[in-house]
This record gives sequence, C-alpha cells and structure tokens, in this order.
Amino acid sequence: MLQKLNERIQGVVAWLVVILIGITFTLFGVDYYLQSRQTTSAKVVVNDYPLTLQAFDTNYRRARAMQDMSQLTAADEKKLQNQVLDQMINNEVLVQAARKNGFNVSADQANAAILNIPQFQEDGHFSAQKYQQALNAALFTQSSFQNEVKQGMLLNQQRFAFMGSSFALPDEIDRFVSLYMQSRDYEYLIVPVSRFEKDVQISQKAIADYYNKHKREFMSPEKVSLDYVTLSMHDIKNKVNVSEDDVKRYYEDNQSNYLTPAQWQVAHILFAVPQGANKDELEKIQNKANSAYLLLQKDPKQFDHLVSKLSDDKLSIADNGVLPWITAGQNEYSKFLSHLTTPGQISSPEKTKHGYEIFKLIDYKPVTTKQLSEVDASIKEQLVVEMAQTHYTQAMEQLSDLSYQSPDSLKPVADALKLKIEKTQPFSREGSTESITKNKQVINAAFSNDVLDLGNNSEPIQIDNDSVVVVRVNQHWPEKEQFLDAVQDRIKKILVKKVAESTAKKIGMSLLNPGEEKQQQELIISNQLEWKPVVKATRDNDKEDAEINDMAFNLLRPESKDGFVLPNGDYAVVKLKHINDGKLNELDGEAQDSLTQQIEASYGMMDYDLYAKSLMSRAKIVKH
Repeated sequence: MLQKLNERIQGVVAWLVVILIGITFTLFGVDYYLQSRQTTSAKVVVNDYPLTLQAFDTNYRRARAMQDMSQLTAADEKKLQNQVLDQMINNEVLVQAARKNGFNVSADQANAAILNIPQFQEDGHFSAQKYQQALNAALFTQSSFQNEVKQGMLLNQQRFAFMGSSFALPDEIDRFVSLYMQSRDYEYLIVPVSRFEKDVQISQKAIADYYNKHKREFMSPEKVSLDYVTLSMHDIKNKVNVSEDDVKRYYEDNQSNYLTPAQWQVAHILFAVPQGANKDELEKIQNKANSAYLLLQKDPKQFDHLVSKLSDDKLSIADNGVLPWITAGQNEYSKFLSHLTTPGQISSPEKTKHGYEIFKLIDYKPVTTKQLSEVDASIKEQLVVEMAQTHYTQAMEQLSDLSYQSPDSLKPVADALKLKIEKTQPFSREGSTESITKNKQVINAAFSNDVLDLGNNSEPIQIDNDSVVVVRVNQHWPEKEQFLDAVQDRIKKILVKKVAESTAKKIGMSLLNPGEEKQQQELIISNQLEWKPVVKATRDNDKEDAEINDMAFNLLRPESKDGFVLPNGDYAVVKLKHINDGKLNELDGEAQDSLTQQIEASYGMMDYDLYAKSLMSRAKIVKH
C-alpha cells in the first residue's frame, strides 16, 4: 500500500515548490542582517526535537515575502510570526507521526520529484544552474531543500492514507446530493432607497442639530508631511560592475552547474519477480532472462518479438517495450544504462526493483556542457545580484547606525550613503495615494511618539523586499474642528439617506406581514415595485445577488418569506416558491463516481484533521 501511495504523490510536491521557488526572494535586507547574528538555539522544542531560531527566521522571511509589505502593520507581523511558528510546530508533529507510522520517502524519490519540477527545467530538461540559482535566492542548500521536499511528500503519504481508506454509504451520498445539488425557485423584490430620496426635505435646524451632536465626525484630521531617504537594492544593483574576467572565473569554478545530464531512450523486457519469491523462484526467473539474452546475442532482431512474448510489463508491450526518456541521476535505471551509448546495444539482464530486465538502447543523448557564451549573461546577472546583496546589507547597517546616532536630521545619512532627501505631501492617519504614505508601517511610524512628539528619525522601515526608508516629520497640522458651512452639504446627504432608508425598510417589512395581501399589492403598485422570478437557482448561483440567493436557501419551506437591508440601504424581500431536491440518478456514471470520490476524500480529510488535532493535543511543546 505504501508503494502505491509513493507513486501517487510523485507530482504532488509541486505546490510546495510554487510557494518556495515561485517568488523572487531578494530578502537580504534587515532580516538578512539580523539572521546573520542568530544562534542555533531552539525557538521551540517539539516532543524533545528542537526547532531552531534560524529555521524559524528563514521560514518567517519566506512567508513575509508573500505579503503586501505596504499593508503589513506591526500587529500583522506579530500575527504572521505566530502563524509561521504554529505551522512549523504542526508540521513537525505530523512528520514525527508519519515516520513513527512507517511512512518514508527516500532521497531517490525526492530527487526524482525535484528533477521533474518545471521551475528547474530548461528546454524540457533539468537545469542544474536554474536549480542552484533558485535555491540560493530562497535561502536553501541542496540538502535543506531536498529535506523540505521529502517532508512535503511524507505528509502527503500520510494524508492520502486517510483519504484512500475512507468510504461513504449509499444513503449518505443520496442525502448529500439531495442537499448539495438542490435548486430552488423563488422570487424577490427590491425596495430602492433612491426612489424616496428626492422627496425628502431636510430643514436647516435638523442639519445644525446633527452637526452639534456629531462634531467629532466632522473634524479636519491631524496631518503630517515627511522627509525621508530610501535605500534601494535596485539602485545599488544599477551601480554594480562585473567584469568579463569575473564571469569567466565563475564559469570555470562552477562548470558542473552547466552540465546537461546524459539521457537514454530504451526498450525493455521485464521478467517480474513476485513479492515474497523464494530462492528457487528467483533462480528460475533469472535463468529465463539469461536464456532470452543468449538468444538476443545471436539474433538481436528478435527483441521486439521477445517483448510481446516474454515481457511482464503489459503496458509497454504495445510500444515494443519502449520506455519514456531516462535522465542520468533521475532514478535507479540510469546506473544500468551508463554503458549503453550506441543505438541497438542490448544489455545483459539487470536486477532491478521490478525483477530482471533486459534493455535495448533506442536513442542516446550524451552529457553536454553549455559554452560560456550561452550562459555569460545569466552568470553576470547572478554576480551582480550577489554583489548588490552584499553592498545592500552593509549599507543597511550603516543606515541604521547613522539614523540612530543623529536622530534629529537625515542629512548625515544622506551624505554618507549618497541618498536624496525627499518630501511627501501632507497626509492623515488614513494615509494617502502616494506609494510611501499608503504604507501602514510608514503611517504608524510618522504618528508615533518617537517620531511625531520627540522629533526623532524613524527606524529603517522595509517598504518592499528590496528597499527601506527612514522618515522624520517635516511639518505637523493638529486636528481641528470644521465649521458647519463647510460640512452642511455632507450632513444633508447623510440625513436624506437615513430617512429614505427608513422609508424603504418600513415598506419592505410591511410586505412580510401575513394576511395583508390586498394592502401589499397596493403598496407594490403605488411604489412601482415588482417581483422578479428566479427558477432552479443553485447554491452557487451567480446571476442574482449572493445575499438574496443565500436568503432563499435559508428559508425553510415554500411560500415562506423574509427580508433584509442590503449593503447599499435598499430593502430586499425574498419569497420561496419551490424546493427541487438533487437526484443522483440524474448524473452520468462518471459524474457519480467523481462525486463519490470527492465525498469520500472529504471524509478522509476530516479524519486526518481530527488525527492531526489529536496529535497536537498530546504533543509536548516547549516554547523559549
């Protein structure tokens, strides 16, 4: 069973790689500098196994890179840190349980998955250069990434074990279909606020009274303008020079990164060894393979005939035993094929995990090395990025030190790092449309006690993955009261909307009263309202307003009705006409099978979630 599960999850790890590699990780700013000072002491101990501070920091920076940095507040960062730590703990508990339960992923399986990940391929083949560049960018070594992939595959094995063993009874499937595939006929009407706004009269006294009671709502907000300097990886990168000698030296020192591994296309004859075969059975199968090989030595043209007559690989017989292309290092087969270089060559019987196999070479692509001219541009770009990252880290430290040592001015920072002091337009605590002043971290710093009240420079604030700013207040405008004349039009609109909403709600609720059909019909006609019919609406119907559709599915029985206020103030009334239960026999066989599998998989996932919660409740977790 475990072997079948192993085969099922070979491609599943793709989701993990998309997350880890699909992002440009230029994270060598403040976080990188801090990590360089980390120790390997434990952040948390899970069942006596330590998760280090360094591992937490690396995982946190990966998670942080997926966030919108401009909207990340200090509270958001703390929440994200907790989420990352909780996920690390949860994963560790599940990985420990999976290993204890006998699940396993070998290095060969992980490597095979890595070799087939599209992000690491070039022209359809695995690229060692792209692989190494991606690992460097994501702060991985080959060993640590392989371990990450192994853990992802291991957890999927355990998850699939639950999904593969769950089942659903016929009655459960029928009930699910009856509810989930249910449709409803209903009608609804909207009592629009706009219909009543034009008739609303608001007196000057009402406006003045509202103003006097709600003066705090009409204050001119506190504002500041800022001076700031920006340290940008992009700007540093544009100033980095890499010579042709640097590129050539790197190429010569890292030629293994530019190899395209050998590939073989072979046909095979499989003499399968059944599980649990004894010594005599093994010898009999080996003799059968040796006899076939002796025959092929005399007459190689008999290969296709022997495939159809002797091979136990029934799937490849139709193609005369031809297998997909095999890449060196991808699986165990490459070691059996290393001596095959000329099409037509036939190997002696090889003992593989499937039994004894005879291979015939169909086509061969030898290992090749890309010329410097093919990769010099990418090498130069890589070296530029690496040098820029080093300069950026050094400049980051200098920026932090100087802005702290001279807290009352940005000039020392600007002069030392050759940065321009820029200014913002005035903005409130709500921010503005400027890229820097819509950043929550900048807004929080600008209105903080240290920066606003004490007049200090801010600490470096990360704007995105490759730039930070230091800000200080240039000018401050306190909050002040606005006069009535400046806000009376705004107040009038508020009061008109309130009266119109009240009228719409009153009419709508009148339409819900039982036994008043005649009066309700007159109300509908006089206010130019109309019922809109909806036939066979499903739960995910997107033709009507989602809230109206949800209301229709919340009504318990036909002819019942209810109403509610829509977000825009309109009042909606919904009347249920008929309930149409879903029927399994209306689905074709393929759809029924697919639905059954989904239900069973959902049961398996629920079981797995309960299992995971049980493990967490029993786990010994010590946070430091």
